[in-house]
Amino acid sequence: MAAAVEELYARAKAEVGQEDLDHIRHVTAYGRAIDARRRELLREGGPRAIRRATALEMMYRLMQFSELGHNIVHGSYDHLPGNGEYHSDRYDWDFNVDVDHWKTMHHAGHHPNTNIVGKDHDLGYSVFRGSAGQDWYGHHLGQVALISALAALAPVAAPFFLANIARKVEHHPFLSAYTLRSPARIARRDARRRFVDEPFRSGWKPLPTLVANYFGGVAGYMSVLFLVLIEHHAGELELFTDPGPDETADQYCERQIRATRNFLPSAQMDEALTRILEEEVPFDNRPDLRIFYGGLDTHVEHHLFPDLPPSMQRKIAPEVRALAARFGLPYHETPLLETVPLIAKTLTGLSVPFGEREFGRPAELLRDPSSLVRRVISGFTYRPLPESPYLDKPRFHNAPARVLSATPVAGGHAISVRLARPRGWEDVEWEAGAYISVRVEVDDDDHGTGTGTSTGRAELVRQYSLVRDSIDSRLDDSRLDGPGPLEICVKRVNGGRVSTRLNDTLKPGRHVTLVGVPQSSGDFAMPEPGAPSLLIAGGVGITPIISLLRRIARDAGASAGVDATLLYFNRDERSIIYEAELRRLARDSGATLHLFTDTPSGRDGLTTGRLDPKVLRSLVPDAADRETYVCAPAAVIDLARGWLRDLGQPAERFHAESFTAPELERPADDGSRYTVHFRRTGASVEIDGATTLLEAAGRAGISVPTGCERGLCKACVTGKLSGTTSTEARAAGGATGAEVRERITVCTAMPCSDIELDL
Repeated sequence: MAAAVEELYARAKAEVGQEDLDHIRHVTAYGRAIDARRRELLREGGPRAIRRATALEMMYRLMQFSELGHNIVHGSYDHLPGNGEYHSDRYDWDFNVDVDHWKTMHHAGHHPNTNIVGKDHDLGYSVFRGSAGQDWYGHHLGQVALISALAALAPVAAPFFLANIARKVEHHPFLSAYTLRSPARIARRDARRRFVDEPFRSGWKPLPTLVANYFGGVAGYMSVLFLVLIEHHAGELELFTDPGPDETADQYCERQIRATRNFLPSAQMDEALTRILEEEVPFDNRPDLRIFYGGLDTHVEHHLFPDLPPSMQRKIAPEVRALAARFGLPYHETPLLETVPLIAKTLTGLSVPFGEREFGRPAELLRDPSSLVRRVISGFTYRPLPESPYLDKPRFHNAPARVLSATPVAGGHAISVRLARPRGWEDVEWEAGAYISVRVEVDDDDHGTGTGTSTGRAELVRQYSLVRDSIDSRLDDSRLDGPGPLEICVKRVNGGRVSTRLNDTLKPGRHVTLVGVPQSSGDFAMPEPGAPSLLIAGGVGITPIISLLRRIARDAGASAGVDATLLYFNRDERSIIYEAELRRLARDSGATLHLFTDTPSGRDGLTTGRLDPKVLRSLVPDAADRETYVCAPAAVIDLARGWLRDLGQPAERFHAESFTAPELERPADDGSRYTVHFRRTGASVEIDGATTLLEAAGRAGISVPTGCERGLCKACVTGKLSGTTSTEARAAGGATGAEVRERITVCTAMPCSDIELDL
């Protein structure tokens, strides 16, 4: 689908030219004529003139938002020669909005994240609840009254609404200069024009002018608000969970179509507006009335092609409809007048804490009063419920998982944690040796920024091996007819911010955030059933190894036993994790178990010593012939690999797992320097080709979530808007103009050209 969309875009973009530029100039002239006639009517006075001036004000505001500002600021004409004032960076938008705020909330926040709950802050304008999948908060109980009150102040409130959304995208506090200074200036300027300058310039009747300006402004801004609201809220339009970095181009296009609605204008309303315009605004070659809806009645097209001008959106709309039908997708269109009762019913119904599963079926929630009480308490305390009960879609990225149990093990040096599968993960399966990535918010003490100062809170990601594969998890769970839990073990690390926090805070009933479904590194593939194997673990490295051992024992079944040897090394006897179960597994399956400690122990079954060639030769004389799996610190893995190689083991039989970030292979400095520009913040830094883009972000003072720092966990995945990385250039045979990935892991990416990142 994405290829078909791109082909249509390329063809349409190539057709945009002088005719479109002439059209937008003609529309601008028409708008000026409408506004000039409005002022004339205000000076004339009289009830009829005031009514007509009010209507012209409404239409002028609609035009300024739709055909003009909204699309021009998207860059619809930026590529055309002679665009003059119609370039997105130069356009003087006659609308109560800070253009920088608009670009942040709309271009960076809304369009990439259309209808993604928690990321698209345009949903309900971050104040109202317009879709059942949005979280419910206490003020939503009176949202109909709140909307009515804010409508009375719509022109003045508009810049503050937009600034509030922009500051959420940029993570600014509400009470900040960013949020309040520019909107206050815009609102003050507009109020002075409406209620001081124009009324007292209108002659001896300032009051009618003031009334016309007030109602015209309210009608204009509320019309825009309503038309934008119906594009993504209520009815059959879908909300989505965060797809994370793995959303494909096809899925992106599908989301834009499923989440967006076009409206069909009302012939009766259009006839009335046309009559007023023809009677009041003389103008040669009057544009079609659809200029008052530009980009709104073709909003599906606008979301697929944001920088196409509305004149081209209207032209290609039949092709977009056919494309949606070709791929079995809905093409949402609703008559304008039918959306009025739909929105009214939705806003009223969503003032109470019903989610997608209960909306229209309140008995569903009333049958579970405890859930209703939790929602009410959460809503009035403004603390969202981690399980997100309102949106009826499973999360597979940043999914909350409830802690079933958290048991200290190894004398308190670690904690064994069982997590309930997030809703919708019932069919998720994983192999032995798989891991999950956990996202944790911690105090930021200059982690990775290089600034020497704390920036408040930081998100870190860590990987933890699952100690059971999905089959063993299901078998071990007491609910044999349901999916088993995810089980991990977190060892407390001295100075470790994540491991310490998890050991200190995890309790049953709490939640942790899983970055995605379980993954395998690829090097821990299980051997054929019955194949001789050697398992080597150091400390908490037992977690993937015990999963492999359980799988080996299960595959052996009731046979004579398994040919597996486990060598497990720890500092002391208190550090041993899962000792009782390891002994039971060895006894029941016939596997050979050797437990080692650095410090001497008086207990039977424990040997003092470390891994070395002598241990391998004496305990596993046929080690060279075994499939070997090692999970330990990187230095131990390297030593084991070398010793086994010396014993004659082929390299393909050695498999290792370590979450310690390997040393990056950095190219030699050849003197080249590249500029990394960060689109959202406007910052730029110059780096050499041996510096990662994550390090570049740190130098610019930009915090990026980090985890494994080897490109596995995807915590640092970032949109790349232009440029080529060294990895991409190598894949293309050294060409710096290679076709680039749209999203990259900045922890391992190094530049070989100037690069722009969506940060």
